Amino acid sequence: MAKVALAVDIGATKVALALVDRDLAVHSKHELILGDSTSEGLWKAIAGSARPMISGLNGNLLGVGIGSAGPLHLEIGAISPVNIPIWRKYPIVEKFRELSGSHNVVLHGDAMALAHAEHVLGAGRGSDNMLGVVVSTGVGGGLIIENKVFTGDTGNASFIGHQTINFDGELCVCGRNGCVEVYASGPRMVAIAQSRGWSGGNTFVDLAADARNGNVVALTVIDEGARALALGIINTLGNLDITTVVVGGGVTQAGDIYWEPLRRHVKNESRYSGFLNDIVLRPTELRRDAGLIGAALGVLDGNSVLV
Repeated sequence: MAKVALAVDIGATKVALALVDRDLAVHSKHELILGDSTSEGLWKAIAGSARPMISGLNGNLLGVGIGSAGPLHLEIGAISPVNIPIWRKYPIVEKFRELSGSHNVVLHGDAMALAHAEHVLGAGRGSDNMLGVVVSTGVGGGLIIENKVFTGDTGNASFIGHQTINFDGELCVCGRNGCVEVYASGPRMVAIAQSRGWSGGNTFVDLAADARNGNVVALTVIDEGARALALGIINTLGNLDITTVVVGGGVTQAGDIYWEPLRRHVKNESRYSGFLNDIVLRPTELRRDAGLIGAALGVLDGNSVLV
């Protein structure tokens, strides 16, 4: 078998694992839905899926690339995903070193992994600078600056889901008020719609379906969520003076019912900067594999941070 990296994509509600070869082809993909568990119970489930994937590689494992929801603690190889409260400073790097027998374990943020993959292989090809965004159970960002993954001092660059856009707004799970994620994530849009009397279901898929059917509450809440994300995007682009944005995650798969207001609000908010005149806003091309390919690039591309 060709040499491969084990790729691990840790989100708020699922963990995806796959083997990714040097041509960035994805093999043996497996997804776990995160349920109620203990800290070690969650790790046991992940290890149970990863172990058989790497047991037959016979020396062909190049290393393990992990893309995780943040914040990250690169100095100790640990993660504290905001929406996985049972993991606080969980030593994920050491866990995968022990499991795989490889010292080559690379950790970066899940949205950073998406940005990396889309820049190399997807919708961000040809851009020198790019913001990647994930909109799902949470909201996260990742940056490419001068054709390199930009991690920042701690590995948490472009933590846009938890920049506040309303300092008197609702309390976010992170502890701040009025974060982008409070208004823009899939579950939060559902919760807001339900608080306004919507009873069409319990998922963002349900909310988007009702919006397509003309439900006023669903349409309004999705519009507001798209505007909240647009504010976070424009704030970030304005700080960095970059104009290419690639957005992925489960919410974006709703199609035009989400993309039309997002594009409209990004265009409208950009007017006030005076210099963000030609923003390129694109959906991911790699879709659900973007995070896995980006995690693997942590091993396969020397630009990432070895923990």
